[in-house]
Amino acid sequence: MSYNLTLQCGCVVYVACDPRTGLAHTRILEARGPGCQSRKHEIGLRLYLWEILPDPAYRTRPVFVSDSDAAHTTAI
Repeated sequence: MSYNLTLQCGCVVYVACDPRTGLAHTRILEARGPGCQSRKHEIGLRLYLWEILPDPAYRTRPVFVSDSDAAHTTAI
């Protein structure tokens, strides 16, 4: 079981999990984000859990979507 995780800086991390326990055992930086300012983020680098946790100072803004908004979009 594995998945890719995009960090706040735009970098992509490959995360592999144990299929029995679901615990992550490998976190490898797959791609560097175009605007990443961290000099530690090098492709192939193993990341520790605390390095991929969200920044507590970063305040997310929710995006509210309603059915009426979807009606205004056109299909291509």
